[in-house]
Amino acid sequence: MDNILPAYDDPLFSILIIIILILIVAISSYVMGNIKEEKKRTTLKRFIKRFNDNTHSLEIEEMPFEQTLIKPLSLLAEAFSSQGEYQKAINLNLYLIEHIDIFLDKKKILKQLGETYLKAGFLKRAESIFLEILHKHPRNIDTLYNLGIVYELLNEYDKALNTLTPLKILEEKTEKLEAHINLNKLLIHKQLSNEEKVESLVNLLNNKYYAYRRIMKALFSLDLNIAWNNIQEDKIHSILDILWFLPSSNLNLDIISNSETLTAIYLAKGFIKAEEQIPKSQFFTINTIISAKKGGNEDVDLLFNYGCGKCKQNFPIAFTRCPKCYAIDAIQIKETLAEKKSQTSYSLL
Repeated sequence: MDNILPAYDDPLFSILIIIILILIVAISSYVMGNIKEEKKRTTLKRFIKRFNDNTHSLEIEEMPFEQTLIKPLSLLAEAFSSQGEYQKAINLNLYLIEHIDIFLDKKKILKQLGETYLKAGFLKRAESIFLEILHKHPRNIDTLYNLGIVYELLNEYDKALNTLTPLKILEEKTEKLEAHINLNKLLIHKQLSNEEKVESLVNLLNNKYYAYRRIMKALFSLDLNIAWNNIQEDKIHSILDILWFLPSSNLNLDIISNSETLTAIYLAKGFIKAEEQIPKSQFFTINTIISAKKGGNEDVDLLFNYGCGKCKQNFPIAFTRCPKCYAIDAIQIKETLAEKKSQTSYSLL
């Protein structure tokens, strides 16, 4: 034995000890890594079981799983989600998560599942999914944004603002988003009087990060005189539908008479009478209605729809966040000429 092992004072003995220690550390790390991964896998399975719902099963539970199925099933789930077949998309994602072993491979599927829950309106489930992702990957920017949307839809604006802190650390530009959330918080603040809200809103008109349309819509609901006094000529198009649907009792004729565009709008609407000189506005549709009225056609009206400047989708009602891509301050007002119908008009306020 003495001939096999070097003596303790031999330099080779020290090298042997170091090699043995390295092997022990490597084996220990490997074993601990496997234990940790198995613990993660078990925890995630327990977490996912909370969301299992066999009500709309696709009958894939007994299908043999193969790694080659991950991409096509993921794409199929995404297609189901985009078509509004949310439960089918959810079941596919749950099936994939249950059968994928490594968490890093599951992250994309988990994110897709959370986004589907968000679109389907299962906000608490979406919150749980996004928090689970952030628990293991706190620097996931998309998930932080999605979690903020969930909190906003739940009217939990303080929590939504808290999601901005890590985004700022990650050097994301959050000024507009912060303004959007703060404006939401201001408008539902129950401890503030209407006068205090109006004062705050007027001060925000000069802040470039706050949406002019949203502030003006709120002002028209809270104080008509203040709203009329803060109309900006170069931004009328962003509130054209709001102005169009105002009842005649809410008009400020003094301010309207000092603006050719406002005069043209309410002449087209039929709320004021034409004078000798016909006013012209910055809107082709308004000028067309005035010309039609001058020619004796009183049956021309405006219809409005609303586009998203980011995803280019169109919607029949106005929005603060795009219902499709959740973009903020991306609304585009689109007016079209239509035949007037005998129906009651309701204010957008």
